[in-house]
Amino acid sequence: MKKAILIFFVCSIIIGQNNQKEIIKHSDTYYWGDAKSENEKEAEDIALSQLTKQIAVTIASSYERKVVETERNFKENVEDIVRTFSTATLKNVKSIRNSKDGKISVFLYIEKSEVEKIFAERIKLIKDIYGYGINFEQEGYFGEALKNYYFAAILLNSLPQQNVMMGEINLNIEIPVRINSLINSIRFVLISDEKIDDNERELKFELFSGNKRINSLDFSFWDGINQVNIQAKDGYAIFRLAGSSINFNKLDLNIKYSYYESRNEISAVGEMWNILNKPSFKNSKQIELKKGSDNEFSSVSSSAQLKSNTKNAVQTAIRSNPKSVIFKGKFNLEVVNQDSCPVVDKIVSETNKLLSVLNSKSNSEIEKNYKYDSFLQEKLSNLSKFNKIDIVRGNIPCTINKTYDGWELRKIQVINHYSTLRKQTPEYIVLDFYPDGSLMDINFGIMDNLYEQFVEQGLMGNDWGNRQVIIKFVEKYRSAFLTRNIKTLDSLFADEAVIIVGRVFKKTKSKEMYKYLKFNDEQPDAQYMQYTKNEYMKNQARIFDTQQDIYLGYNTFKINRKNKQDGLYGISMRQNYQATSYSDEGYLFLLVDFKEESPKIYVRSWQPQEWSEAALIKLSNFNLNK
Repeated sequence: MKKAILIFFVCSIIIGQNNQKEIIKHSDTYYWGDAKSENEKEAEDIALSQLTKQIAVTIASSYERKVVETERNFKENVEDIVRTFSTATLKNVKSIRNSKDGKISVFLYIEKSEVEKIFAERIKLIKDIYGYGINFEQEGYFGEALKNYYFAAILLNSLPQQNVMMGEINLNIEIPVRINSLINSIRFVLISDEKIDDNERELKFELFSGNKRINSLDFSFWDGINQVNIQAKDGYAIFRLAGSSINFNKLDLNIKYSYYESRNEISAVGEMWNILNKPSFKNSKQIELKKGSDNEFSSVSSSAQLKSNTKNAVQTAIRSNPKSVIFKGKFNLEVVNQDSCPVVDKIVSETNKLLSVLNSKSNSEIEKNYKYDSFLQEKLSNLSKFNKIDIVRGNIPCTINKTYDGWELRKIQVINHYSTLRKQTPEYIVLDFYPDGSLMDINFGIMDNLYEQFVEQGLMGNDWGNRQVIIKFVEKYRSAFLTRNIKTLDSLFADEAVIIVGRVFKKTKSKEMYKYLKFNDEQPDAQYMQYTKNEYMKNQARIFDTQQDIYLGYNTFKINRKNKQDGLYGISMRQNYQATSYSDEGYLFLLVDFKEESPKIYVRSWQPQEWSEAALIKLSNFNLNK
């Protein structure tokens, strides 16, 4: 009897559901999809595809001027666009599910009046990206600002709305205005032009927007054979012409804004790239390679600029009065002895030796001069092999500073070359020395602008020693990518705690002492973080083995100290890769504890392609358990 009642009850539910489905199907107020499968997820995907097609038919006319003309059916392209909103769609879709004869039926439906809500997540993403662009522009990082504005402009075309408002600002109008304004404001000032030999010429420009220094910018020029990509940093573009281009008397430059190779950093942008019409902007500039030229690109003398560079270098590093300035060696080092280093002569001698070895571009010279130190020998070999370093011509302003385990010489300007990326980028190398002045390590330094910020923060917070350790760690971390040292990265992402002082990262067994707290549903759980670390290392090892060129840069880099817990810091970095056939972007967070004798990293999280500010893991997510 009970069994008969149960069967009757179930049948009544199914009949009721079927009646409801038929009412919805014949109503003019819903979009719907209906599918059956032995697998519930498959039935759900098919039903969602049917629902998506119905929505696409209704809003197709809104995309007539937004979709690229291809051999594909226009409606199919619109369906692909709408399908990218499926994650948001599922939040608003209702479902009727039942099982019969071993198959699962999934019926999805949504009120037509609710359709606009399915675009809410995309609009939020656009506003987030636009907000990043604003921040980058204000800080003088024009390359990142232009990339973010352009990606936001592409995603605007993925919406059926003609206008997207952010307060009183119409983003459909504001974003193109900002891109054009940034490009038009850029000034190039030629400060040095030196012929190195019969086949090579070095140019150095200072970059301004109005009277303000531009901290970063990407641009390119045609050298007669290839398009050469140049990256400017700290307000300078330093690069070399080779072959027939050494005879150029002017350069036709293109300011970069589209960033095709980075399109997959944001999955929605990558999905839309070949479907939507992309906006184009006038980005060409012509620069005469002549000092004192009578145009907007006025120039200053090399001697005046050299004095300015030396002054800036001194002011940047000084936290008290400089003790002396020394000119030594064939590379004309201008050394500020910041902390009364007693072994400055030894450091200058070691530096000149290292620069001579790097300048030789010879592995045998590296082996001969550093055979006593296998660590340095391997690192210098990989540094030269994978980055094709050239030392920038002219005097080299640099500073000797006291560190936690010796001395450092900061900073020597070099140019890195990545042939398959057709890329030249200025870099700083930072040398670490033992207390007796002998060479310990070499790494690529952070941008001068960032270093100045951290020095200032350290002085205000009375914690410069801790921040200096973090800076040097990040420099070693980035150099591990550029020298392809998978052992260093494996140590960093180990399950154990990692000691971060010294020239290699050391694992140390330690219990979990920090509790992770999620603040919202967008943030990942602890198991997800561990999974991404494992996947990240596997992927990175594969990239090291298969890519001819790899470049790693930071879009953002912040050091935050835990309130009321001295010695506890969070490092957050948004970093991007460019490799021969691969590009990626992600967010790295590290929790560093200075409370014990040796500073340790206890938490490491990697969030690939994450752009939602609410989803990012921060220092506030962790509580101390000891």
